[in-house]
Amino acid sequence: MKKTLLLTTLAVALLVAVPACAQGGCEDSPENPTLILAGLAGGAYFISSLRTRLRARRTKSNDPWK
Repeated sequence: MKKTLLLTTLAVALLVAVPACAQGGCEDSPENPTLILAGLAGGAYFISSLRTRLRARRTKSNDPWK
């Protein structure tokens, strides 16, 4: 599962980068690549923190000593 998620994430990142390179790179791009990368990193952080919270909640609810 983790390898599939990692490969999917890398494929999406490459698919996003290909059109930017087709425009001639970052120097004459109409969008701001820094903001795109910041949004991508923010989304990855959100998903990671959400998974951590859900795992903690699941572990706490399965605790037999509770």
